[in-house]
Amino acid sequence: MRSIAEVAGVSPALVNHHFGSKQGVVKAVEEWVLALLRSATAGDGDSTDPAEANARRAAAFEALLRDQPLLRAYIRRMLLEESPEGLEWFAGIVEEGAADLRRREQIGMARSSADAHAVAAILNVLALGPLLLPRHLRHVLGGGDGEVAFRRWHEATSEILRSALYPEERSLPGPGDHEKAKPL
Repeated sequence: MRSIAEVAGVSPALVNHHFGSKQGVVKAVEEWVLALLRSATAGDGDSTDPAEANARRAAAFEALLRDQPLLRAYIRRMLLEESPEGLEWFAGIVEEGAADLRRREQIGMARSSADAHAVAAILNVLALGPLLLPRHLRHVLGGGDGEVAFRRWHEATSEILRSALYPEERSLPGPGDHEKAKPL
C-alpha cells in the first residue's frame, strides 16, 4: 500500500480509504485488466468473415500487450501462481468467452458447439499460450525477440480455427437464387 501511495503521490491512508484494503487494490487491478481485455477483443468489428474477425481480435490483443508492457507479466503471474484469485480470473475470462462464442454461433460467425464453455477454455489457452510459454515458443518457432515465433503461433492458430471453429465461407443469396432452389 505504501508503494502505491508513493507512486500516486498520496498518503497510504488515502489509498487504504479509497480501496478499503490490499485485497481491494488487487480487485481493482483485476477489474481494470479485464476491462482492457474486453475493449481489445470485444465484438467482430465490421467483419462478416469469422477468420478475419478472429485475426482482428488477435491483433488488438497483441497491440494491447505492446501498449501495456506490464500486462503480459501480470497475466502470466495470475495464471501460473494458481492462486484463488488467478483461478477465478481465468474462470471469468472463460465464462465471458463462452458467452461471446454463443453469440457468434447465433449470428453464424462460429460453428455450433456441444460445449461452448470447454471451447472457450481452449480458445483462451490458445490466446494466452505465448504469454505462458514465450521462451519455449521462441525456441521451437523462431528466436530473437519473439516476433517470428508469435507471428507463426498466431497464423497457425488462425488456420486451425478457420477449419475447426468457423463455418465455411458464407455467401449471401443473390437475386433469383431462391428460384434455383425450387424442385423441378
